[in-house]
Amino acid sequence: MKASTDSRSDECQRVIDLDESIRFVGRIKNSQVLAFVRRDNSEPLLDEEMGNLAHYQASVKASMEEMFDGQLGKTNWMITCKEFVKMITLFLDDGLLILSIESNGNHDEIIQKIQRLNTNF
Repeated sequence: MKASTDSRSDECQRVIDLDESIRFVGRIKNSQVLAFVRRDNSEPLLDEEMGNLAHYQASVKASMEEMFDGQLGKTNWMITCKEFVKMITLFLDDGLLILSIESNGNHDEIIQKIQRLNTNF
């Protein structure tokens, strides 16, 4: 498993261990990736520059969603479904948890498993 050295990597590891279809888990705070893990048998679909841009895009989308929190309520999670992968963003009290899963992965089931974890990201 490729991982960052931040102590939050253990929490990311707990998430990736929940389901075989999870390819990548990262923790973002203030638009910066603090920790991540990637499944060993999962080759990145993006190079480093495009990966960084995807993480930034998740932060921008999250900021846009927060503009509507007062009128519509807090956003819990959002998903982008691409042809080859699904990208999930979970909103935390102090940042984001981002995941990429296989396109045939059950995102509802994965989100429910994450929400049942007794952890502070």
